Amino acid sequence: GAIGSGPYTIKSVSSGLSTIVLVKNPNYWVNGHASQIPAIAQPAHIPEIVIKYGLSHTDRLEDFDDNTSQISEVGPSSFKQIISGFYDKSEANGNLVKSYKVLGAFYISMNTQRSYTKNLHFRVAFYDSLNYAEELTIYNNNYNGTPEAYLELGPLSPQYGKAYYNPDSFPLPKQNITAAIQNLTIAGDECHFYVVLPNGTKIGDKSGTDLSSHTFTITGTSPPTALESEQVTIAIDSFDSIGLKFTAAYVTEGVVGSWNTAAETPHFVDLAWEPDFSDPVGQQLMAMYDIVDGGIGNKAWVDNSTLQHYFNFLDFINTTEQVNYMKNVSKIVYEQYAYIWLPVPYAYYFVQPYIHDFQYNTFMGYFYNLMYISYNGSSNNSFYTMHNLNYNTLNDLISCNVIAATKFFQIF
Repeated sequence: GAIGSGPYTIKSVSSGLSTIVLVKNPNYWVNGHASQIPAIAQPAHIPEIVIKYGLSHTDRLEDFDDNTSQISEVGPSSFKQIISGFYDKSEANGNLVKSYKVLGAFYISMNTQRSYTKNLHFRVAFYDSLNYAEELTIYNNNYNGTPEAYLELGPLSPQYGKAYYNPDSFPLPKQNITAAIQNLTIAGDECHFYVVLPNGTKIGDKSGTDLSSHTFTITGTSPPTALESEQVTIAIDSFDSIGLKFTAAYVTEGVVGSWNTAAETPHFVDLAWEPDFSDPVGQQLMAMYDIVDGGIGNKAWVDNSTLQHYFNFLDFINTTEQVNYMKNVSKIVYEQYAYIWLPVPYAYYFVQPYIHDFQYNTFMGYFYNLMYISYNGSSNNSFYTMHNLNYNTLNDLISCNVIAATKFFQIF
């Protein structure tokens, strides 16, 4: 809604934006009429929200475990530590975690307009060589081993249903070194290069350029998180298995936003695209494959004439007509091999057991106004009364590494 019309208003903002305090809005237009409006618009139940940004890893662990904070976030490798250290041992289990699938696509793009990556077989070789299973394991939490991410066949998300997401039932990407070498051999013959495999075998045009002596670069955003660095390392090791050398480079968001032509965009980019609102065609499919969005969402600079024909009208017809076209569109998109699809991380939060009605929305995050505090049993002898905390206040201690590049963010 308009500024100042929501269930909360800003009470204070600290220097550097490290702490923001929200208070219940006494003039919220719904006050006194809550029963007549949708639940999502109801007035605040918790009078004050304290949000702290940029906390250290240690602070996030300790503040949640000693009940100083009510909502927090740590990486998968710290799940066991934060759960085992929780002050109420009867509640120290996986129920503390609220985990949600998000919409979007995480990827390594391959520039379809530049040398080598312009060749389809060259791109397929990389698509087939990545160790997807290992990529997923970096998101395994160390509490029960469950990955806090999922594999998808982008650019659409499975939440949109079978009519939109992979209607042809193409297989999820899977490492296939044999197929990768076969495609790299064809690419070498077509582009006049050869590659020396780790076992010493030469493939491709043996009278051409030795591509094994060339070092390619995967470019991501700076500063990389630990998970992002591990993700890129797995990719580099995977590509090394087909005789191609890579290094990693990281640039600022401003540099990413300056890639206005295919020539300026690196061959390989580690990034993601997440939609602003729920529109599978306009916000995900076209955003990543329409040449009009080249360099914005379309980091691979895909420019397919048949897709461009569909994009002239696909987002302006009704759902029934869209679905009729999706099988053709999906097949063409799949055959581009313009992106190597990476695991999509879940949005997840640690939430105290006495915080109820925690609701997540992939576009908005979670809603403060819906949450309320309620204890099981008597609060006089409950663990929840530790430290004499004021439970009319929600101390929301969230420390996120947010990498914003055009339409991209990752929370690790």
